[in-house]
Amino acid sequence: MLFLNVKCDIPAELLPFEWLGFCLQEPMALITNWLIAATSFVLFTRIQKPFSRFEKHWRYFYLFFGISTFFGGLGHLLFNYFAVYGKFPCWIFGVLASYHAAKAMISVNMIEVHTQRFLTRLLLVKMVVLGSLGLYFGSFIFIMIDAIITYLFFCMGFGIYYWQKGYDNFKYTVYAIIILLPSIFIFTLKINPHIWFNKDDLSHVLMALTIIFFYLGVRGFRLLGTEALFGSSAEKNELV
Repeated sequence: MLFLNVKCDIPAELLPFEWLGFCLQEPMALITNWLIAATSFVLFTRIQKPFSRFEKHWRYFYLFFGISTFFGGLGHLLFNYFAVYGKFPCWIFGVLASYHAAKAMISVNMIEVHTQRFLTRLLLVKMVVLGSLGLYFGSFIFIMIDAIITYLFFCMGFGIYYWQKGYDNFKYTVYAIIILLPSIFIFTLKINPHIWFNKDDLSHVLMALTIIFFYLGVRGFRLLGTEALFGSSAEKNELV
């Protein structure tokens, strides 16, 4: 039977249930994570044959973010068996997704090549250091710091800069981060609207909306035919 907290020694607020002899939990976290994953994979398929590094890195972002949230749902569901280690695949692909989102935002011809190279190295160090600390200490806080730096500084910060330079489609990137911002407070202040829709579920819905707004910006530039702003996806001498 489902939702029986008899044999499963799991707190009731985690919505434990038994299925095929397994003690599982947080079914809503599975559903909302997989909602993000499905959205990511759909948007990944919508960016075919990237015309620029900008599109290429956003395509990688959607791929890795989709994989991250797919495993994220399983990490919640199977926490009784794998504990925090079950969340590691989600965290690993999450920092990879963050890297590509930030890399997309600096792959703009308004940024000098030497500055792009410096920022790329900075992103790689950030990803490796914070990702490694998260795995070593088994703490999500380092993964969250990595995400905050990426989305606030690189996505929102550069998005505002480009928007002020007259490229209006970057407004969608800024709107996306504004939608995402409440997630920080929802998570840290543990704002749980309902046992069936807790802080994680609410944050996941905001994330799904966020990545949709990211896509609106990416699609808008292709429709406008602004290849000159981003350069070719086949450009050489580009770092990772």
